[in-house]
Amino acid sequence: MEDFEREILPEEEIVELLSLDLEEELLREKLDMYHDYEIAKALIILDIETRKKLYRLLPIRKLTEVFEELSPEDAFSILKDTSIEVVLRVFKEMETDDLVDIIDVIEDKEDQLTYLSLIEAKKRIAIKSLINFDSSLVGSIMNNEFVGLSRDFTVKQAIAKTVSLAPEIEFIHNVYIVDENGILEGVLSLKELISAGYNQSQKVEDLMSTNLIYVTPTSHIEDAIEIMKNYDFLLLPVIDRYQKMIGIVSYDDILEALNEESDVDYSRLAGLTEVDITENETVFSSIKKRLPWLIILLFINLITSTIISGFEAELILLPTLAVFMPLILNMAGNSGTQSLGIIIRLFATNQLNRKKAVIKHITNEFFTGLINGLFIGVGLFIMVLIFNAVRGNDLATGLNFALVVGTSITIALIVSTLAGTLVPLFINSIKIDPAVASGPFITTINDILSLLIYFGLASLLITALA
Repeated sequence: MEDFEREILPEEEIVELLSLDLEEELLREKLDMYHDYEIAKALIILDIETRKKLYRLLPIRKLTEVFEELSPEDAFSILKDTSIEVVLRVFKEMETDDLVDIIDVIEDKEDQLTYLSLIEAKKRIAIKSLINFDSSLVGSIMNNEFVGLSRDFTVKQAIAKTVSLAPEIEFIHNVYIVDENGILEGVLSLKELISAGYNQSQKVEDLMSTNLIYVTPTSHIEDAIEIMKNYDFLLLPVIDRYQKMIGIVSYDDILEALNEESDVDYSRLAGLTEVDITENETVFSSIKKRLPWLIILLFINLITSTIISGFEAELILLPTLAVFMPLILNMAGNSGTQSLGIIIRLFATNQLNRKKAVIKHITNEFFTGLINGLFIGVGLFIMVLIFNAVRGNDLATGLNFALVVGTSITIALIVSTLAGTLVPLFINSIKIDPAVASGPFITTINDILSLLIYFGLASLLITALA
């Protein structure tokens, strides 16, 4: 087999570049060829002395953008080993929402206050108000820096004001029209503003849209995601209870929040407390995440063992029952997991926020389980007949047993499909995240129900044959 050399990653190239004894100007030119994300990846693996060298080479705006590419945890970990002078300069340039994320991951309250004191007063006040919001609310990802203009501005004045604010604002896709009290009155896209540049004396109020769509700091992030997706917004204004505009939600923060929500839902579906895997992941930390759930499921599965032991007499009289038991359990578990995955997705996209939609989904799942159950049941009925014929059993016994197995799997698939839907709906109705109705729990519930159905029908068969 032909050997291929391992491709050197960009961050490894940067580490190697910084180890060379080159003039600083030449190093700066070479670093300009790399994206902020690539430099951020390199920053994580650099030693402290080489980091100091990188800090000297990068302009402060560029260095800040590199820190903004890091996860809040990595950013804080690196800042702890960084001089106060550099931290002050980075914090001064960094956007408020990114500062909130970093301050929020600092667990020690004394350290949190220390780093807050390094932030200029105006930003510090905004950050203190934002870190009090739950991570599921818009206030936790809101950026309080935006372009606010007066409706009396001419196009010329509006463009001049926007240009003057541009260095301080992260996103200027839209400009917002506010009155002297900060009340949101209208919105104007940057394209519309620039396109009106040929008539510089025209008033902004003649161009702005007053059909406003906005959220509040206490709105759920899922609601903001849905609005931005439906209306193709890149920015979404945030107002307080008095209609005063206090910030914006940007598409990059929404994407980050959406990824975090997906990770949380995935981990819960898997029956884990968290799904994040880091480079420092150890066997002990993996065991700590998984073992508690396995212990809980162990005790729940004892119910399954109790059911089987309760039908020991039936198994002795009809040993063939044991042959098809794993098949029925696995099929029921698979069907329930499919149903669970679909409803979690519907919850995530807010498609089950009306009673009519819920009833329609339950009805659809019932008929899906029924049709799948009938199809699989008929197929398994034929397979069991053949199985019994090969084993030399008489036709009457084989027919009755095939009917038990076929009927059992049909009912089991209907019940398991409904369980995968109804359990999350119940959990959601009591104000708990439906993702906690994780796959292992649904599978265990379906195992219990399937066994009761299977052995219940088998008991009837044995009674009929007696």
